[in-house]
Amino acid sequence: MNIVVCLKQVPRDNTVAITANHGIDASGIEPIINLFDEYALEAALQLNDSHGGTVTVLSLGDIEWQDQMRRAMAMGATDALLVQTDAQYDVFAAAQIIANATRHLGLPDLVMCGRNATDDESAALAPMLARILGWPHVTYVAAIPASDETSLTAVRQLEDEREMVQVSLPAVVSVAKGEQEPRFPSLLRVRKFAKQEIPTLTVADVGTPAPSSVQIIDRVPPPARKGGEIISGADVVAKVAALVDRLIADQAL
Repeated sequence: MNIVVCLKQVPRDNTVAITANHGIDASGIEPIINLFDEYALEAALQLNDSHGGTVTVLSLGDIEWQDQMRRAMAMGATDALLVQTDAQYDVFAAAQIIANATRHLGLPDLVMCGRNATDDESAALAPMLARILGWPHVTYVAAIPASDETSLTAVRQLEDEREMVQVSLPAVVSVAKGEQEPRFPSLLRVRKFAKQEIPTLTVADVGTPAPSSVQIIDRVPPPARKGGEIISGADVVAKVAALVDRLIADQAL
C-alpha cells in the first residue's frame, strides 16, 4: 500500500506576530510537526507495518521545513517530498498544490492528513484535497481496525458516539487523536537521517494553483489571558465559599 501523509510545520505556541499584510510571523518560535499530522503519520506507519509499501511525507513550505521531514523519516517514513516556497497560501490554494504534488508522485492508494492544523484550525485541507482529487473522504478517524488493497475500515470518533465506516481506495482520510501515540524515533535513526537529502520541487514544477477568491482582510492575535487570582480566606471552608461567590458573580456578568 502506497500512502502519502501531508505534514505541516507549525509554531510550538501561538504567541505569533501579525505582519502588515495580515500574514503570520512565527520567527523565533520553535517549529514542530503539527500534532494531528503526527497522528496521521503514526496511522500510516501502522498500515505500512501490516501491508508494506511506501509512506511518503509531503509538505509545502520553505527549505527549513526539511528538518521536520527528516524527523518524520526517522519515525519510519520511507520517502519525502517538499514543495518548496516562501509564499503563504490560503487553504484552497495549498490543497490545489498538494493535489498536484500527489499526482506528481503517481497517485497513491491513500492520502492521510491530520484532523486540523493547530495554527489556522480550519480543518478544511483534507476535504478540499479529496474534492480536487475526486476521491472519497473520511474525517475524524481515530483507528483503522481493518484494511486491504481495495478498502479500509475506519472508526470515527464523534462527539457522542463512535462510528465505523468502510471506504474504497483510493481515498483521503483525516486523523484525530486515537489510542495510539506517535512513535518516538530512536537516536540511531535520528542520526541516520540527520543529513538526509529531501527531494524538493517548486510550485511551478507541480502546477501553479488557480487564483483564490478568498482574501484575508484582517487578522488579529487572540486577546491576552487574564492573570490568575488567588482566593484568600481564614481556612479551606472560607476559601471555598469565597470561590463559589466569585464564580456566581462572574456568571451573572
